[in-house]
Amino acid sequence: MQLRITKHADKAHTLLYRRDDGTETWMKADEFFVRHDLSHYALEKTLGYHTAFMGMLNAGMDIKAFENRSERRNITLTDQAVQAENMANLFLMEQTQGQLEDFNLVLTGSFKDMGTSASATPLTAGQLDSIRSLLAKLLADWKAMEPGQTITLEF
Repeated sequence: MQLRITKHADKAHTLLYRRDDGTETWMKADEFFVRHDLSHYALEKTLGYHTAFMGMLNAGMDIKAFENRSERRNITLTDQAVQAENMANLFLMEQTQGQLEDFNLVLTGSFKDMGTSASATPLTAGQLDSIRSLLAKLLADWKAMEPGQTITLEF
């Protein structure tokens, strides 16, 4: 699958996912959603997740289903998707507030706060470093892009 993000100055950015079968799903996105999807990309690519957010889109889910609250409540999330959603937010938080002292402890706490029966899968120091490095690079590349430019990422 391929992710293409086009930056715009005076209108919403464009997120386009081209699935392995050639079909596409896309949406207009603000800065938060672009950064959030880049976080998903960094962690799902690094961890080899194939049934999380990107995998769900590749399997045919319409990205616009995540925009609609009632549709979003009806989405069945895989274990990888639950893991990825919690981690994506934490990795983004680190980009603005600084690196967490104990990422795995905070991740475990986020699962408890959700009241879910799922439990957090701890990450190794190497995995954390790889995800953080890739996400920092992606966010820097995004920030440096001029309006009208597109970043293309292979998943």
